[in-house]
Amino acid sequence: MKRLLKSFKTELRLNESQKDKIRRSLGICRFLSNQYIARNIWLYRLYRRGILDEKQRRFVTANDFDKYVNHTLKKKFPWIDQCGSKARKKVLVNAEQAFRRFFKGQAHFPRFKRKNQQNVKLYFPKNNKGDWTIWRHKIQVPTIGKVRLKELGYLPQGVTIKNGHVSCEAGRYYVSVTAEIEETSRYNNDLEASYHPQTDGIGVDLGVKSLAIVSDGRIFENINTSSRARRLEKRLRREQRRLSRKYEMRKKKGGSTATASANIEKKKLSVQRLHQRLANLRRNHENQIIHALVEQKPRFITVEDLNVTGMMKNRHL
Repeated sequence: MKRLLKSFKTELRLNESQKDKIRRSLGICRFLSNQYIARNIWLYRLYRRGILDEKQRRFVTANDFDKYVNHTLKKKFPWIDQCGSKARKKVLVNAEQAFRRFFKGQAHFPRFKRKNQQNVKLYFPKNNKGDWTIWRHKIQVPTIGKVRLKELGYLPQGVTIKNGHVSCEAGRYYVSVTAEIEETSRYNNDLEASYHPQTDGIGVDLGVKSLAIVSDGRIFENINTSSRARRLEKRLRREQRRLSRKYEMRKKKGGSTATASANIEKKKLSVQRLHQRLANLRRNHENQIIHALVEQKPRFITVEDLNVTGMMKNRHL
């Protein structure tokens, strides 16, 4: 029987010691990623100045930098060992892939990761038999231990877990696992749609007032014009103004804005959570539209090639 790889993501309910361990590991991975980018920038500048010749390396791979971390950098910073070796190696591999995509012209130059705007995840493969064991209310995460889940019964039980990631977004912690399931499993939500007969192709016309108009007559509205999104945007503007006023008051009192106070950190967290709610609202709307188009199994989908971002900047449309 055909087997599939499907990912599942849900929120964790951590205690303070588990939060502290994850925050430390995320900080170490962010530090190593920035060190790797800075190292390659330094080597490239030496090459541009003519200090390095053609035979000397002017780009460090993830494997070579991992050896440098184990042999040299850990002696200078012993706290690097507080993070798992597989998570450290994975973040270096991701940074190397970002450079490779930049060399091919597929992406911009890799940027340094900031503490408040990071996109770092902890990678844990399944090495031992007990790793990534899933119960209804908890999960066994490698090097962290048993962690409680907020959404009970969502993660698949009794299936093979290949690997997983732990991430932090707006003060909330999430786990994402990649499971190997059978095609007829109850965890395969696309099983019913796979038996639908194939239909004719459809065309999608992108717009500004309406998000998309399909050739069969269906119209998908723009989520940004809904009352729910407008309320969140209005609340976000207010919270951003409050955060700005706190920074201004700190400047008037002679304080440094680089070291924010506890109240500023709380307000920044509330702004981040509003950004997350807006992003989740838009992402869910996009996923619903994609599912509505794909579940009918059209022979082809033709999408109009327009610069929608540029059209949005035109106030006369």
